[in-house]
Amino acid sequence: MKRNYIKTVAVFLFMIIITFSLCVIINDSFSTLKSGQVFSPENENTMYSLSGYRWDSITRKYYFDIVVEDINQPLSLIYGFIPEDIYANGKVVAHSANFNLSNFSSVAIDSSFFNKETNTLNLEFDSKENPYNQSVYITTANGAAHALSTYYMTFAFNLGMTFLMSLYGWSLYFNKRTEKYLLWFSIYTGALTLWSLGSLALGAGWDFIKPLVSHAYGWCALLDIIISCKMFNTKLPGHFDRLLSRGGVIFLLLVWAVVETFLPKTFRDYYFLFFFSIAALIYACAQHRKGAYMLLAGQTISLGMRLVITVSPVMKNQISYLLRVMRYSKLFNLPFAVCCMLLINSLFAEKFSESEALAEKLEQTNQELETKVLERTSALKNQQRQKNTFMMNVFHDLRTPLFILRGCTERIKSFPHQLQHELPVMEERLDFTQHLVDDLFLMAKLEDRQVILETERVPLGSLVSKVTKACLVVSEKKDVALKYTIIDDCITWGDEFRLEQAFQNLITNAIYYTRPGGSVCVELKSYGSMAFISVTDTGVGILPEDLDKIFDRYYRVSGKDKHQSSGLGLAIAQEIIQQHNGKITVKSNIGKGTVFTLQLPVIPQ
Repeated sequence: MKRNYIKTVAVFLFMIIITFSLCVIINDSFSTLKSGQVFSPENENTMYSLSGYRWDSITRKYYFDIVVEDINQPLSLIYGFIPEDIYANGKVVAHSANFNLSNFSSVAIDSSFFNKETNTLNLEFDSKENPYNQSVYITTANGAAHALSTYYMTFAFNLGMTFLMSLYGWSLYFNKRTEKYLLWFSIYTGALTLWSLGSLALGAGWDFIKPLVSHAYGWCALLDIIISCKMFNTKLPGHFDRLLSRGGVIFLLLVWAVVETFLPKTFRDYYFLFFFSIAALIYACAQHRKGAYMLLAGQTISLGMRLVITVSPVMKNQISYLLRVMRYSKLFNLPFAVCCMLLINSLFAEKFSESEALAEKLEQTNQELETKVLERTSALKNQQRQKNTFMMNVFHDLRTPLFILRGCTERIKSFPHQLQHELPVMEERLDFTQHLVDDLFLMAKLEDRQVILETERVPLGSLVSKVTKACLVVSEKKDVALKYTIIDDCITWGDEFRLEQAFQNLITNAIYYTRPGGSVCVELKSYGSMAFISVTDTGVGILPEDLDKIFDRYYRVSGKDKHQSSGLGLAIAQEIIQQHNGKITVKSNIGKGTVFTLQLPVIPQ
């Protein structure tokens, strides 16, 4: 953080030096007329600053000697703020009582003012202080008209800019009240506008507003600090932060109006206040607040231009008419205000970009959601169709044994002596019906998580051996070779009865779909923390379009080879294995066979 402050201060010093140097170079490029030097204007619009005033120890006053080649050439004296009257031949040509802090006046100097023998005019300054840095300039009559016109155009431009920026800020704030900095930007630029309007009114003779105008400069300097904090939501330490509230700002402005009446004249430029706003902006830059460097640049430019006038007594430089015009027209405040406006534009552009990005993202999300809804709707419809198909198969499988049982009972009624012949058929059909009902009931409970699994150590080697041997009856009956291999014996946590049920479903399913003379191989091995039980058959295989559906609860494999089972064996097996944190995968080649691989986590030994 310390490095950030050092970097920001270095940037500020670099900018202030560059700005100050450029302003000094521009200021020094303007013409200066020394006392006693022959006045010979380069062109009629050139403005000359007065320098080299002559001190008379007897009258204890300062004088300036204007020497011309032609006393009939119309000249004009332009002046702004002067502390005391200026005389020519004992006549007041510039009266301090007529000055306006934001206005220039001009007085024509004709041949009647000059000594016709020496072509000389003596200006007498009724002040014991060296007037070298006063805002007094000499030019031709046409040059004076052009200079005053330039001043009023500059004043009007600055007044219009601050008014439009205030209107711009208010319009944004009324439409976006959550952005509080817009309110303070509007107040700040509005205060600059009122300051300029007050100066115009004072020049028009409205002297009753003079006390208000005299405080306007200090208030605008204080608002510089306020806006520098508000633009980045900077907090002051402790209770001082209350000064940034609306009531706090009003209190601060009122207190300042009282305090500044006691300040010495040397502090009336209030440049020290601008350094408080600079400090607030340096803090914002060090905190990486967006746009802080932009405002720091604007305030630095404004301060650099002001400092040229402030340090001119030390540097013994005259202040050119251009800098005076910029100061009197309040143009020094414009760079900072414009940078504030540019920052607001940048912030709003960023918010618009974020809104567009969010709108685009929302549209994309809606499209994805719509796609998912369509996919889910299609899946539900497909699932419903599978469920309906399965239920039709179940109803068919239930109706067939019932039909056979009814036929058997009717034959027994007609031919009682055939009871022994019909009884095995009835028992086989009843067993099938019982098995189908049991599977349906178990599947329903597994779906609703109503089957409570036991948790115990289950030796997988002995379980595979036990289940495979139990299935030998089925495989021998169908003439299918059944064998098993235990490469790695391992132990898992689970419900042994349900795992046995899942293994048996997989093995009997493989036997059912293997033609006579084929084989089914069961193998147990482990790798890492997982056990792998594979069931490989040489059966008919599974069609590719059926591979991702064989574990569906309401799906039956297509094909001609069917067996007398419920069709729920694989779905029950998968549900049991998944509830044991395992999974079942399948690979198949049509006409060559299928491999089911069952994975279960094992207990480290």
